[in-house]
Amino acid sequence: MAVQPLHQLSMDTTQQQGFVRFFKTLSEKPATTIRFFNRVDYYTLHGSDAVFAAKEVFKTSSVIKQIGAGDNKVDSVVLSKANFESFVRDLLLVKQYRVEVYVSKSGARNSSDWSLEYKGSPGNLVQFEDVLFSSQDQVVGSAVIAVKLSKDEKSKYVGVGFVETADRKFCVCEFPDDDHFTNLEALIVQLGPKECLIPQGDGSPEQAALKKVLDRSNVLVTGRKKADFSSSNLASDLNRLLLFKSGQQQNSLALPEMNLSTATLALAAVIKYLELGNDESNSGQFTLSSLDIKRFVHMDAAAVRALNLLPGPGSNSLNRHHSVLGLLDRCRTPQGHRLLAQWVKQPLRDLNAVTERHDIVQVLCESEELRQTLTEEHLRRVPDLQALSKKLHRKKASMQDCYKIYQALSRLPLMLEALNNQNGGNPHPTFRAAIIDPLRDYIGEMDKFQEMIETTLDMDIVDRGEFLVKPSFDDNFQELRDQMDGLEEKLKSHLNKAARELSLEPGKSIKLESNAQMGYYFRVTLKDEKSLRNNKSFTTIDTNKNGVRFRDSKLEQLNSDYIAARDQYQEHQKAIVDEILSISAGYSGTLNSLSGVVAHLDVLTSFAVVVATAPRPYIRPKMHAEGSGILKLTQARHPCLERQDGVDYIPNDAFFKHGDCTFHIITGPNMGGKSTYIRSVGVCVLLAQLGSYVPCDEAEISMVDAILARVGADDCQLKGMSTFMTEMVETAGILGTATKNSLVIIDELGRGTSTYEGCGIAWAIAEHLAKEVQAFCLFATHFHELTRLAGTLSNIRNSHVTAITTDDSLTLMYQVKEGVCDQSFGIHVAKMAHFPPHVIEYAKRRQAELEDYQGLDFASDDSSKSKIIEEAEEIMEDFLHKCKKICTDIENEDNRSKSLEELRNEVLAKDNAYIKTLLSQ
Repeated sequence: MAVQPLHQLSMDTTQQQGFVRFFKTLSEKPATTIRFFNRVDYYTLHGSDAVFAAKEVFKTSSVIKQIGAGDNKVDSVVLSKANFESFVRDLLLVKQYRVEVYVSKSGARNSSDWSLEYKGSPGNLVQFEDVLFSSQDQVVGSAVIAVKLSKDEKSKYVGVGFVETADRKFCVCEFPDDDHFTNLEALIVQLGPKECLIPQGDGSPEQAALKKVLDRSNVLVTGRKKADFSSSNLASDLNRLLLFKSGQQQNSLALPEMNLSTATLALAAVIKYLELGNDESNSGQFTLSSLDIKRFVHMDAAAVRALNLLPGPGSNSLNRHHSVLGLLDRCRTPQGHRLLAQWVKQPLRDLNAVTERHDIVQVLCESEELRQTLTEEHLRRVPDLQALSKKLHRKKASMQDCYKIYQALSRLPLMLEALNNQNGGNPHPTFRAAIIDPLRDYIGEMDKFQEMIETTLDMDIVDRGEFLVKPSFDDNFQELRDQMDGLEEKLKSHLNKAARELSLEPGKSIKLESNAQMGYYFRVTLKDEKSLRNNKSFTTIDTNKNGVRFRDSKLEQLNSDYIAARDQYQEHQKAIVDEILSISAGYSGTLNSLSGVVAHLDVLTSFAVVVATAPRPYIRPKMHAEGSGILKLTQARHPCLERQDGVDYIPNDAFFKHGDCTFHIITGPNMGGKSTYIRSVGVCVLLAQLGSYVPCDEAEISMVDAILARVGADDCQLKGMSTFMTEMVETAGILGTATKNSLVIIDELGRGTSTYEGCGIAWAIAEHLAKEVQAFCLFATHFHELTRLAGTLSNIRNSHVTAITTDDSLTLMYQVKEGVCDQSFGIHVAKMAHFPPHVIEYAKRRQAELEDYQGLDFASDDSSKSKIIEEAEEIMEDFLHKCKKICTDIENEDNRSKSLEELRNEVLAKDNAYIKTLLSQ
């Protein structure tokens, strides 16, 4: 049942017509921008926005009302404040929409004199932070980038400016790119921005291609004036916003990053869009660095989809194993969840960094006690330190926030002690350097903060939600505290009186409770609710699963007196609290760094938990530097699939080595496991370079520079791309990116066009990758003709997935073996799909008619068959050439026939098996 609006839009006819006239003067907007109108007690939406809100919020169109008169009408919907906050959260964080909020200039709720007061987008959440995060301890990444293109005579250059307000960092990056923006797409995957700014009004093919890449990557595109991509105010903005290092020249123009002229223009657009210079709290808070796109493994959006790295829309904890991120995420802290989501998109290329992560995961895997202590006792009690750090920095924290930080800091030494006690008090050197030492240093730097909170905050009353400074600070404080204590005694005494009146036991059947919002109240369980019936002395506040909350007139008066005294206390302490919060803001940087160490530990502990709870053992892979040319997986499994209920996974091996075998062509029936096999290899390599253990019996892996995939393609009709076009764009990106150190995964290439053309394209791509690029490649195909490549290139191997067939059944074995699949199983699969029998029989007849040479039995294996056919084709070509010459040169028919017979005997004398088989048909 849909929730109906709590408010009605009360406007007389004149007011309605005035508002409708104003509404229709507003500039046109995209459908992804939603406009709200703040009417003090509630909000309204109008026009297409009202229709959208009715569908999304209320699930019914019955809430839509029309305002105005005659032909001058517009649809309207009313939202309560709670519905507004929930809807805005969904629009900005889930749907990736923009939001605008209009407020009446005169303050009258029905005035037609409105102005745009607040606006937000997925990359610019600053004005909506209180709405989005006030009730949840979570910071959502809101990175925004801008892209500026430049050209020289030889290539296209892309400049990218990147801003992450949560981490307070600016980044710039500049690189050459192709027509499909392959490098930019990989950078977007790595950074995960919510929004991208591009110059408006450019209808060039490059701009169109850029928008397609952003659409494929689910990034909101926002057009900005070309003047915003200007360096006119950039230097002064950066001088004010940047935190310069000690001894560094306080001039942004002297920084090496400023030499990236195109990228810095993009950065200028983001700074202006986010209005960072207008907020004094941003002064001296940001860092500027350059991004190296080669630091992480190159992956485009197609690879992210192919390897199921991220959960799909609407995913929840019940299907967490359907994605790599869901599988790995056993984190216990909000900052850990965020860091893992970032790591999954950024597999490392630095062997030393990967080894460091493996070292720590190994320690946590081998120490069950430490792993469980971290997971069950320590990490789960750590709040979102990054969010609290941001509140401190922006001076929007409260005393309650300071107490949360104090509590966390009080627990962290216990976690540090557990880490230090690992391995009998002799922790692994990597563990000490990466986790223990930084954690100890940051905890030490926060000592003064803890001391300040301990000496100022009244710890005796924090348990009931009151965060007041100690009364010993001032005589007036003590007087108010004595007054509040006296009222508390009266409240407790009144509890006994109420209990006697209701025949209940005080403190057990009836309790006196309080919270910061309501103050004091009585509560009884639902079982004892009958004692309140027909008792007019008590007034019920509300009823929920925890019981019934209620008051009487005496409690109402005592509660009002207590709240008044508390409010007076809070007003009196305001100057002291402001001073405490001002000092606390200086600890925001240290707290943010501490949050980073905790997140690092949380993610690596999560990796260890995944290993410990896996249905079959994971192992630490033996890693080699890039270019070592070895990839060997023994009994590899797909980590997500093996976790599915009712699945008994069949593991398989994979072997690649430069100079021996770098290319596998895999054939076999649909549903036989080809796609799962090639994906499992890709996921194992990705896990290894994330720093995780891998689901294998043995693993030896050379670091790869890219994981490139072309697995499955859907029509992108809304974006103007067919299945085949999508496939070709993705494959073009692979051909332009792959190197000898890449891993390439291709599944069923060439299906979107004619059979012969598709086979030709697939052949050309496979030969290029195997011969020219020599990347590690898994190429699953139904074009059995491609298996002939193994006879021409020594680094290609044929493999197939096995199946057992009878006339009526097909049993899939899911095992990958050497050699070519000896038959096609399409008709068997059609039987399994319950095709009508007459259709099956007709298919068999047509198959027999269309069988080519591959159905002829003239060789024992595919390799020798390919050589025999190649030799036969040369013989037949020579035969035809000589036939043509005989027919031209010899006029006498008898002599001509004699010469042709001699030529035929000459061909037969060469004893080619394929020619003999053809002649015998």
